[in-house]
Amino acid sequence: MRPRDSDLQTPWIRTQLIDWLVKLSDRSWQEENWVAHPSSSSRFDDALDFFDDSGVLDEPRGRLGYVLVDEAEVAAMAALNSALDSVLTKDSSGDEERIHSQEWGGVVKAANEALRTLRSSLGE
Repeated sequence: MRPRDSDLQTPWIRTQLIDWLVKLSDRSWQEENWVAHPSSSSRFDDALDFFDDSGVLDEPRGRLGYVLVDEAEVAAMAALNSALDSVLTKDSSGDEERIHSQEWGGVVKAANEALRTLRSSLGE
């Protein structure tokens, strides 16, 4: 039987994760909110804070049953973590430079794949 959102111990964190994945997978949204309006209430640092606080990228396997439902989601979070690390380990002057870097395409791609994986796991 396919898992349900209600099977998770912290489904509200999964909802927030999906919201951040939508933003990380949408370059237009990023340009509008993180580049054109850098003082927006939703900054890239807010996304990083969520990922740090939730542990979903650093310890995805430990989030099984809480936020993630299967090994495919664990792998998708590990891939996103790797893509973000490749951007964050490079020197930059801020969000705009990161988002316009060559490596950022890997973040967008990994976020799209993670979003697709999370949605298909629960039949969304």
